[in-house]
Amino acid sequence: MKRWILLALLALLAICVLVAAGLAIAYTGGVFSPTETIAILHTNDFHGSMEGEKITVGGKSFVNGGSAYLAGFIDGFRREYGGRVLVLDAGDIWQGTFPSNQDKGQTVIACMNLAGYDAAAAGNHDFDFGWEVLRDRAAEARFPFLAANLVEEATGKTPPYLKPYTIKTVAGVRFGIIGLTYPSAAIIKASAVQGLQFSSGTEAVRKYLPEVRQQSDVVIVLSHLGLASSYPGQDGDTELAMAVPGIDVIVGGHSHVELRNARRVGEAIIVQAGSKGKYLGRLELTIDKKTKKIVSAKTQDELVAVVSTKTTPNAAVAQIVKKRLDEAGVIMRRPIGESLVDMTESCYAGECPLGNLIVDAMRAANQAGDRPADIAMHNNAGVRSQIYKGPINYGQLYLVLPFDNVLTAVDLSGAQVLLILEKAVSGRPGNMLVSGLTYEFDQTKPIGERILKVTVGGQPLDPNKVYRVQTIDYLASGGDGQTTFTEGKNPVYGDPTVDVVAEYIRTHSPVSPKVEGRIVGK
Repeated sequence: MKRWILLALLALLAICVLVAAGLAIAYTGGVFSPTETIAILHTNDFHGSMEGEKITVGGKSFVNGGSAYLAGFIDGFRREYGGRVLVLDAGDIWQGTFPSNQDKGQTVIACMNLAGYDAAAAGNHDFDFGWEVLRDRAAEARFPFLAANLVEEATGKTPPYLKPYTIKTVAGVRFGIIGLTYPSAAIIKASAVQGLQFSSGTEAVRKYLPEVRQQSDVVIVLSHLGLASSYPGQDGDTELAMAVPGIDVIVGGHSHVELRNARRVGEAIIVQAGSKGKYLGRLELTIDKKTKKIVSAKTQDELVAVVSTKTTPNAAVAQIVKKRLDEAGVIMRRPIGESLVDMTESCYAGECPLGNLIVDAMRAANQAGDRPADIAMHNNAGVRSQIYKGPINYGQLYLVLPFDNVLTAVDLSGAQVLLILEKAVSGRPGNMLVSGLTYEFDQTKPIGERILKVTVGGQPLDPNKVYRVQTIDYLASGGDGQTTFTEGKNPVYGDPTVDVVAEYIRTHSPVSPKVEGRIVGK
């Protein structure tokens, strides 16, 4: 009897040993692995690009980007890594296309829910329709929106629809994710963030890092600061990594950088995935199972091109995107005219044909004033796409002017106009498109002395004369730091700028704008 008990105990012991050994065996050929592989999948600056872009090369066509294919890639990687993935977005999610702007990002958030996002940073353009819309989208999201460097002025606390950080556990590894919004958002569009106070990313991360580190094994900063930017009041991801030790990964946005190979700055790995969902970032981390620390990271070829030939679209996402596009398509496909020329030159700085068309339309419209405007002004950064030779529809023009700005007329003195132009050339070389006015500048001269010559209607600018200036409500409210506009008198608001330009193209079609020497710099 005792012998049978002994044999049974030995058999039970053998089974326990085998089970324990099986638990310790990895899935890679039955070899014990002391590490865990986890992938951080990331996007940024999606800007409502649910549809994707159709591209034809060598007679073959494919789609680059789009919510359904992006979700398809996320689905595929989730299967490949056995669910050991973290899906993040670094902000500027819904503002930028007509279908997305029309429903203020509701469909984009629904797509992200289906794709299984874990967290998102609040980008500056996520406030464009007002903080109330961000609040509503955050309530619909199945993931938290993060902004550690933002508080309510009245309470000094993070707004209830945002969180400074979140903790997510993947395969037993705790990830602490601190979110950062763009600290100069109030300068870009002050009216949309009234009652909110922004601080630097460095200050916010230093505040929250100790408590996040206590609760996590790996610290990620989900940042909308921009990569190594030199804009005033903006830390930039590189500067943040240098200033604050203890950050493991910075997943960045705002600057639309296609960072094909991740950067190492100090202790941090920095990644960013371009914009509009054309790429999905995949940072593969190897983590020690015992210490829960990063052993290594695959930093080369970190971006995966989101192309239709390499994945199966997520069917549920494709269905809701199609519904939204069909609803918006009636308006988007509406023809408005024709162009005799390609308007594809960069409008990032200085004069460009497309920019001239826009400001000429604004000045000619006179919908926002009781007398003809002398000058029209529009910031270069507000021109976001191109127009090609041939037919033009409303959807194409909306991609050029996606911010729903309203035509606004104000009275400004010549001295104030000069201040606005000085501000426009203080950073990039000429960041103000103009009609009815010309200006010359020299960026080698001291700030405040860079404008050399200004004419209005062919005559020298008179500092004491009052000019009627047609602009957009974004600038009229001090956007881009152009606070002098807010000193304008007799403001009158008109129609949406995109509709004003559409009507101009319709009545002047075919159009063929060109560079005319309105802006001359050195």
